[in-house]
Amino acid sequence: MTGEFRVERVQRAEDLEQGFCCMTEIPTPWPAALRVCRVWASQNLGRHIEGYHARDAVGKVVGQLYYALSEQALVPYEIEPGVAVMYCEWIQRRYQTLGLARRLFSAFEADMQERNCKGILLEGTDQEAQMHYRHYLARGFEIIHDSGHRKLLYRPLSQPRVQARPLEVHVKPRSGEPVEILILSGYLCPSEASTQLLLREVAQEFGRRVVVHEESLSPETLRRYGVAGGVFINGRQKLSGATTEEAIRQAIIEEL
Repeated sequence: MTGEFRVERVQRAEDLEQGFCCMTEIPTPWPAALRVCRVWASQNLGRHIEGYHARDAVGKVVGQLYYALSEQALVPYEIEPGVAVMYCEWIQRRYQTLGLARRLFSAFEADMQERNCKGILLEGTDQEAQMHYRHYLARGFEIIHDSGHRKLLYRPLSQPRVQARPLEVHVKPRSGEPVEILILSGYLCPSEASTQLLLREVAQEFGRRVVVHEESLSPETLRRYGVAGGVFINGRQKLSGATTEEAIRQAIIEEL
C-alpha cells in the first residue's frame, strides 16, 4: 500500500499550499492560523525552512517533515554549521501504520548525507503527540541536552559529536502596569499561531492597561531574546500551544 504514496521535496511556494497537514485531518478550528503558517513558510522556503511531503494517490499531502540547516534554523540553540535541524514531522493518523514516516525520514537523511551534513538535530518532547523523544531514540538519535519536558537529540551522519547549547534567555520578568505582552511569531506551528492571533483580540479589551509588542522570529530576535517564539506577559512565558479566550484573559489579569 505504501506504493500508492510518493515522497517529494518541497521546492516551490505552491507546494506549501497544502502544507501543515497536521491541521487538515479534520476541518481545522484555526483556519486563519493555518493560513498565516503557510504564508510564512512559503516566504521563507529555502532559507529558514525546507522540507518533504508525502502525497497520496490523488496528490493530497498526508505527511510532512520540515527542517533547516543550522546556519539558518530558527531554534533556541547555538549550533555549529553544517548540521540539519528538524522542526517537525507528522503523518496523518489514518496513515501512521504504513511506513510513511520511515520513507519521509529516509529521503531526508539521504539528502543530508549527499549535502555532507555532519548530523541531524531535533528537539523532542515527552508528549506523545508532539515528537516524543523515544521515537527518535529508536532511529539512532541520542539525547545531548535534557531540559525536562524538552530534549535535544542528535543523530550523527559524518560527525559523531556536535557542538550545540541552549541560548541564554534575555527576557526579564517585570511587574505592574501597563502589562507588556511580547509575541515572538515565527509561525512554524498553527496551534501556537492560533493563540497569538486570539491574544491580539483579547488584549484590546484591557485598553491602555495592556501594551502588545510583536516581532517576527529571525536570527536577530533569537540573539536578542534567546527564545524561538512564544508569548511573554510581563516577561513571563505563558500560553504555550492552543488555548482559549478565557485562559488568555486570566493570564493577563494575573499580571494586573
